[in-house]
Amino acid sequence: MFRSNCFLVLTLFLLSSASYAEKISIFGTIQNGTTRGLGKADSIRMLALQGAMLPLAEIGPQSGKFKFPEMDLPEGAPILLQIQYQGVNYNKMIPPTTMFRTSPQEVTVYDTGASRKQVAIKSLMQVMREKKGLRIFKLFLIDNVSNPPKSYDPKAGALEYSVAKEATEIMAQLQQPGSKMAIPLGVPEGPNGGRILDRAILPGSSELQVSYLIPNSHDSFGERMLIESDNGKYPIFVKPQDMVVETNDKSSIVKLEKDVPKGLSAYVLNALEFGALVELRFIGGKALPTMSNSPNPEIWNGSILTSWDLSLFAVIGFLGLLFTMSFIFVYRKQTERKNIL
Repeated sequence: MFRSNCFLVLTLFLLSSASYAEKISIFGTIQNGTTRGLGKADSIRMLALQGAMLPLAEIGPQSGKFKFPEMDLPEGAPILLQIQYQGVNYNKMIPPTTMFRTSPQEVTVYDTGASRKQVAIKSLMQVMREKKGLRIFKLFLIDNVSNPPKSYDPKAGALEYSVAKEATEIMAQLQQPGSKMAIPLGVPEGPNGGRILDRAILPGSSELQVSYLIPNSHDSFGERMLIESDNGKYPIFVKPQDMVVETNDKSSIVKLEKDVPKGLSAYVLNALEFGALVELRFIGGKALPTMSNSPNPEIWNGSILTSWDLSLFAVIGFLGLLFTMSFIFVYRKQTERKNIL
């Protein structure tokens, strides 16, 4: 009995040692991207990404440089630094190797103060028919062009996007400039019947991804054009391609016939005004295999794997018919990065 207990204790110790074998101090510098000098942080948290976010340590106000006490770090798990400055969170991911963990980490923060006019938004929607309903995928490219670069505080005017009242399985995530990891978001309700992006928008291009399901019990659903109306045109891609889209105002929707990505059909809603309610109905189309939409996505290679359909990103080159070339260039760049991961 004694030998058996000793063996159990030794096994647990070895397993624990294998999981937390690295005793390392994470350190680095803080830059201010607005002033181009040294920056400050109100606090810095360190978390391990092991399926969920596991808090490891937190330090208070820092100026110019920061250093965490030496501690055991879990092997095989990326480390996330969350830096807070002027009420805005900045994220820095450290890959799970000794080389990256022992190297100096550089974090850039920005002063707040960008105006809403300095934030441009382009968006699209893809609809897939599943056995249990319509799976809606939305992609928003949010471009903060402030100069000097400043973050846009949602307190100055929250960005609100549409989610149908009939929606279930709602998910949202935000990929910030320079980050390879999308951050899961809450979906609080907004004053105009949509959902609020309650994160600051950093300088550069951020990507907001939204997904939800419209159950088969609903023949149609309403989309209130909120930030979706920013460009005046709203592309809708459908899969399978024989599915047809109808609206309550047939003059507002146009089916596109040329250069549409393989396996998809494409429509465009035109002349959209903020707050306009568009009733959408999707007719026909054979149901595709149901996609997983887990609220607790796994971490792999620094990215959160979700059920975003890969064909959604095949439409990017096609958007040249709708938007400016500078917008397309950013999209292509982000798409290539996703394909590498």
